[in-house]
Amino acid sequence: MNDVLRNIPNTSSPVANNVAVGIAGTDNILSYSQLRDSVARVCEEITKVTQKGDVISLILPNSVEFVVSFLAVTWAGAIAAPLNEAYRKDEFLFYLQDAGAKAIIVIQDQASKEALDAAESLKLPIWSLSKFIANSRDISIQIPSSQWNGAQSTTGSSRALPDDVALFLHTSGTTSKPKGVPLTHKNLMTSIRNISKTYELSDSDVTLLVMPLFHVHGLMAALLSTLATGGQVWIPGEGRFSASNFWKHCVQHKVTWYTAVPTIHQILVSRAEQDYPKSNPPPLRFIRSCSSSLAPNILDKMEKLFNAPVLEAYAMTEASHQMTSNPLPKNGKRKPGSVGKGQNVEVAILSDNCEILGPNKVGEVCIRGENVTKGYLNNPKANEEAFAGGWFHTGDQGYLDEDGYLTLTGRIKELINRGGEKISPLEVDAALLSHPNVSEAVSFGVSDEKYGEEVEAAVILKDKSRGTTEKDITEDCKSRIASFKVPKKIYIVDDFPRTGSGKIQRRIVAQNILEQFGSQNDALRTSSKNTNQGNETKSEPSTTVDGYQLVAKILKCLGINAAFGVLGIPVTKLGICCQQEQIRFISTRHELPASYAAGAFGYLQRKPGVCVTVSGPGCLHALAGLASATVNCFPMILISGAAENSQVDRGAFQECDQLRAALPHAKQVFRVEDIGETARYLCRAYHVALSGRPGGVYIEFPSNVLHQRLQANNVEDLLSFSNDFISSPRNLPTPTPDVIDRTVQLLKKAERPLIVIGKGANYACAEQELSQFINNLNIPFLATPMGKGCVPDSHPLSASAARSLVLKEADVVFLVGARLNWILHYGKPPRWSDNCKFIQLDICEEEFHRNANITMPIFGDIQESLKLINEAVTREPFQVPKSWLNKVRQKCEENARKLELRLQEWRTPLDFHCALNAMRVVIMSLPNPKPILVSEGANTMDFGRLILPVEEPRSRLDAGTWGTMGVGMGYAIASSVSYPGRSVIALEGDSAFGFSGMEIETIIRYNLPIVTVVFNNNGIYGGTEKSADPYDPAPTSFVPNAHYEKIAEAFGGLAYWIETAEQLGKALRESLEAKKPALLNVVIDPSAGTESGSLTSHN
Repeated sequence: MNDVLRNIPNTSSPVANNVAVGIAGTDNILSYSQLRDSVARVCEEITKVTQKGDVISLILPNSVEFVVSFLAVTWAGAIAAPLNEAYRKDEFLFYLQDAGAKAIIVIQDQASKEALDAAESLKLPIWSLSKFIANSRDISIQIPSSQWNGAQSTTGSSRALPDDVALFLHTSGTTSKPKGVPLTHKNLMTSIRNISKTYELSDSDVTLLVMPLFHVHGLMAALLSTLATGGQVWIPGEGRFSASNFWKHCVQHKVTWYTAVPTIHQILVSRAEQDYPKSNPPPLRFIRSCSSSLAPNILDKMEKLFNAPVLEAYAMTEASHQMTSNPLPKNGKRKPGSVGKGQNVEVAILSDNCEILGPNKVGEVCIRGENVTKGYLNNPKANEEAFAGGWFHTGDQGYLDEDGYLTLTGRIKELINRGGEKISPLEVDAALLSHPNVSEAVSFGVSDEKYGEEVEAAVILKDKSRGTTEKDITEDCKSRIASFKVPKKIYIVDDFPRTGSGKIQRRIVAQNILEQFGSQNDALRTSSKNTNQGNETKSEPSTTVDGYQLVAKILKCLGINAAFGVLGIPVTKLGICCQQEQIRFISTRHELPASYAAGAFGYLQRKPGVCVTVSGPGCLHALAGLASATVNCFPMILISGAAENSQVDRGAFQECDQLRAALPHAKQVFRVEDIGETARYLCRAYHVALSGRPGGVYIEFPSNVLHQRLQANNVEDLLSFSNDFISSPRNLPTPTPDVIDRTVQLLKKAERPLIVIGKGANYACAEQELSQFINNLNIPFLATPMGKGCVPDSHPLSASAARSLVLKEADVVFLVGARLNWILHYGKPPRWSDNCKFIQLDICEEEFHRNANITMPIFGDIQESLKLINEAVTREPFQVPKSWLNKVRQKCEENARKLELRLQEWRTPLDFHCALNAMRVVIMSLPNPKPILVSEGANTMDFGRLILPVEEPRSRLDAGTWGTMGVGMGYAIASSVSYPGRSVIALEGDSAFGFSGMEIETIIRYNLPIVTVVFNNNGIYGGTEKSADPYDPAPTSFVPNAHYEKIAEAFGGLAYWIETAEQLGKALRESLEAKKPALLNVVIDPSAGTESGSLTSHN
């Protein structure tokens, strides 16, 4: 038999009409004959568009559709690569690319949006399976031939050979990069035979499939082994384990066996009294447990409650699942705590020198057999280590007894597995050693009924006379590490047993403790059997790094040189670690300005700005900044702490579903479940934040992950991974020659062309290319509020003073990094001409045609695309009609004269024109580079945009796409940190200043040369509104004549109360020359303001 499908009964088999697979609790079934027909039908379509060895990813739930597609893909000679439907887009991107997938298969109208987005990003064909429904046995697949990008086969089905790869999965280790595991048809068929033989599966067997099919446990043990022997497989309608329906389905379908992980078994035990049908039990022959250790007492309870033998097995992805198992009762004894004997798999215990050890000697568990993979994909280093000496090294530690039964004693790296949480003993040791009276400490795992393993420890005191107790050490430990890592029992001893070379070995210490004290548990997880007969285990590295340090080190590798945030539980140490890595950490007074600062820093630096918050409310406070960064296309990473894994959904401190809260406001969200994944997730966050249209990314670290520790050699691997990532080249999209030519021709034919410069052009650092383009063609330009400065406002072709005219009359408009949103009136009449043609240059294809038809969309990097356009214009130069230039120039001059006359009207109390003109005079007299201007407020920002010129790129930041109030102080801090030593002016309306005025303390604490100018007109748009009730003030009016400058004075900054233009000019110049934090409180006539012009209709 060459392939997996040929193991399964065919249409001539005696069981052809028996149920093969069905949906539990329904009559939705496929017989073996119908299953074969469905597989053949789907396979026929697949072979039309695939070649032998093509990888096809199955992104499907546990379902009949999965079964059909898996068998069809492998029968066609292709490779099935199942993936978890719950992955996020970036996870799909990684796994699809790493596997080299040629297409994905999903269920029609039921596919994960993340999966579809990933496939579209990679331009992978998407094949849709028809949904399996009641009274329908017809499962078909839709494969649009136009989607296929690979070479097509014209020879029909290519049947697989035994050594051809059939299945591709990933397995994760302690490093950041998951390893690809290719499994051949021979591997799978061997494993199926082994499993079937171990449990004597036959066509009279029925199983309820509760394990995911994208893992080998569910795929190999529950599904394929049952189908290969003609039995029935029932899949829960929910697609996963359901405790409330489990026994009901077992009884209904007369289930004879099932396989599951210990967690599921424990749930069933805990609910047995209410759920188990004692009066009408299912005919269970046996229950199988696999994937992690099952406590002996739980095994005993299961056998008594469910009246069936429980067989514990041992398996790995690399072994196509099963390696060992306890036998059926009639075939041998079952040993609780043991994972049984090798089942047609050779099992040995090897020393460090790859020598086979005798019975009861502890060493590394190693295997070999035809079920074992030939090696990891494209990973020679991992293969060299894993297959040393001709054996596959599992990384598990254990021993074989005289009967050949395997008992696992832990991982080589000695992680403690407490309820699925992997705890590093080194981390616990470090916490214990932090106690001032502990000189040496050794932690270890012991078996536990509830958690599988529990943490215990032994310590040696520096001075016994101090009277330090176990309770004292425990309480101290609780303040340093997560509660689930704190040792349940601490033994105070005089000394530890040591090897001849003076080394301390955990398992020997554990054995010694057991002999001296016994244990609160049944037995130590680390074996006490004949440990003196085994070889010494490898000594552990003396240097470890915790999650805080690792995050900081990786951020540094990624080129992050500043971060912003509010520290507290559980991220306090992260700020300190950032400083140790020479990353400047700006600790603000609230998460809102910190998040705005991170977004602005990302914009100014063209790499993700980083914000750090605590969990729960701290994270939620920062979501406004995350959303603002995404909307404004600023690259940003929001890092938040989160409730530790074991406390989720239990009312943990500041517990919140932060991922779901952040998802609508970010390009992508991630949760790091293990310290070893830190580099991969941070690199992905960095990549997503910068890729395509930049934006915000959210990533959270549960507190237990931050407390985990990693050995030095693994840390080096992660840092190397990060360095390789950051040094890899970024591919910038550029338009084709045809697009360039059509763009130039369209501009050449224009009679009234206009260039609109958006903040995307500023972000792309395209000032030189844009200036060259404008100067060569003599085209008028209009800058959006944050596009200003890319080409100086003083440039003779600037049409800002004739905005209404150029919008209304332009016939061809070239949008450069600008979006046709509310700021540009959606590109619609009456503000724009009915016949206007738009050219749009943008890094995001989705932006084209959003609100108006784009005659010439140009997808590409702005700087690189403009270079190509400039080259084309140089080869074929042309000029804009002078009539159009003259008309625009005349209108600009006319409006400029009107504005200048208005600015010369000096008034007391000051109005906006008079105050801004006083500032303009000072700013224009300063040498370059001039101060960066941050502006927010209603009238303050609107009038400031008209009056204060911007001459340099990226030197003006304002409320942006959302028109957000409250960004100013964060933006000002980011600007100062981004350009050390350069002065910053934060021009604030009094209402806008109120959002984050306490950041004046932050500015003064870090001695940032920021001059905050508050235009104080007593309220929103002005404080002239009065209420009839003196005890119920008007909602738009504030306390009149508030002395905001006292805030700066309170913290030691320069402070000014200003009522005249002369005072304003003098104070501004003094503050800028002093290069010190200052606050200028400028009294503005409360009646001078109006509601923001273009948005009045919205109120």
